[in-house]
Amino acid sequence: MEFFMILGLLRKYFNIILIFLVITLGFSLRIYNLGNNPAGFFCDEASIGYNAYTIITSGADEYGTPFPIFFRAFGEYKSPIEIYSTAPFVGIFGLSEFSTRLPSTIYGILSIIAIYFLAKEMFIRHREDNFIAIFSMFFLAISPWSIQFSRVSLEGLMAFVFFTTFGLFLFLKAQSKPNLFILSVISFTLALYSYFPARIFIPLFCLGLIGLHFKFFLQYKKQVLYSAILLLLLLIPFLMNNLSLDGLARWQQVSVFYHPPKNESIVQHITSDYFQHFSADFLFLKGDIDMSGQFITRHSVRGIGELYLFQLPLILAGIFHLFKKRKKLFYIFLLWIILYPTGSMFTLDNTPQATRSIIGVAPFQILTAVGLEYLLELFIKLDLVAKTKYILHLTFTFIIGLLIVLSFTSYLILYFSSYPNYSSDFWGWQYGARDIVQYFATNEQKYDEEIMAPEFNAPEIFFKFYAPNDCVKCKVGLPDKLYDPNKKQLFALTPDYLKNNPEWNFEPLEKIYYPNGTIAFLIGEIVQ
Repeated sequence: MEFFMILGLLRKYFNIILIFLVITLGFSLRIYNLGNNPAGFFCDEASIGYNAYTIITSGADEYGTPFPIFFRAFGEYKSPIEIYSTAPFVGIFGLSEFSTRLPSTIYGILSIIAIYFLAKEMFIRHREDNFIAIFSMFFLAISPWSIQFSRVSLEGLMAFVFFTTFGLFLFLKAQSKPNLFILSVISFTLALYSYFPARIFIPLFCLGLIGLHFKFFLQYKKQVLYSAILLLLLLIPFLMNNLSLDGLARWQQVSVFYHPPKNESIVQHITSDYFQHFSADFLFLKGDIDMSGQFITRHSVRGIGELYLFQLPLILAGIFHLFKKRKKLFYIFLLWIILYPTGSMFTLDNTPQATRSIIGVAPFQILTAVGLEYLLELFIKLDLVAKTKYILHLTFTFIIGLLIVLSFTSYLILYFSSYPNYSSDFWGWQYGARDIVQYFATNEQKYDEEIMAPEFNAPEIFFKFYAPNDCVKCKVGLPDKLYDPNKKQLFALTPDYLKNNPEWNFEPLEKIYYPNGTIAFLIGEIVQ
């Protein structure tokens, strides 16, 4: 009797159980060994973590500005969402790689939940709405693109994905419940404040949504008016920042208009960059890391695209189905996919950037789920005898399931086993700062100066992050300029530097190793 009761409960709550399992899977993939993989800690992450620390401990940023809306760092101003989201976790868990990266993980999980509600709302009148919504969740949960940036703290990538996805859900829900429109506006505004590329994508995307649902704005003037007033108030700090020279600093750093290419026109550069975002290499085969001319190893895993290869036919099937049966939804996805490279295409980079085009991660997962449901439905509708139809349906399900398992397993091996070995050097996550600074802080009383080689982007931030109340004798530099025989000095240098400068009689006291076993840094003294 108990067995049948349990079986009945399982059937009754089957969808809830599946949702829970998908969320658990997504959380596990994003939280496991979070502080140590990726191996290393980039300066942008350290800056976010340290500013979160100063906000939670003193109510000001690292420069003493009380509760700023935009944070000054490295000659630019960072968006506020990631830093303010990080502050509570730093307050709870202390200042560490784990606490700094955890908000991205949380936003990654929230994106999985948001995509369920978005897909459910999109296909609410479809009898397989639960299937599409749950598989949209599942594909986002195992997405290499999403996992990659849910495990690091890079300004606000996953916050951008979450607030955009949730904002679109609220916008579509508002078509039947107009009072939700104001919440949609708030969500899209938070997306705008989350990440620099959102400043291009969100206005264009929202203008497209207005065009597609123009009748709503004519019909519900009161809700639109109140939302417009709130939007203007929320945008005042944003507009003040963007119209200032400080706010334009990041745009000036990365824009192709400020750094025109030498061998092609600006239009050619933008066009080439835009269409590369739709290439099979970027999306399905190589990803960001192995695109021609790319040397950064932080943004994706070698040997796989931003999407799995098995998704290609499913995405095409999903697009075909929507074009044929659901034109309005088709145009929303078309708008989203057309605009997803806009955050990257105007930069001086010659290759697609998985960071700046991160907003594309969501629509491709829903299209994959739609395509899967459509193809499974086709087998049911085939004009064949029941037994043959059943065998074909079972065979297709088995093949798709096998491809998913093999692709996902291969990715896990690539990410957790191989990736740390080649992504920890200077062009990756710049491993070693933690061990150097901690060694410096422990031995500070023995030395007049402790000097770290400038083998990191913005290396001074690591003194603040790893030893916020210590390391007052720490400096960045090389013996060429800073060696003083009259002082007791400790140096952290690379093997390459010592090999190329044999004139220094260096006595190593500590070795720091990369994950692949090679020596990253030697800590020691120069003896006469």
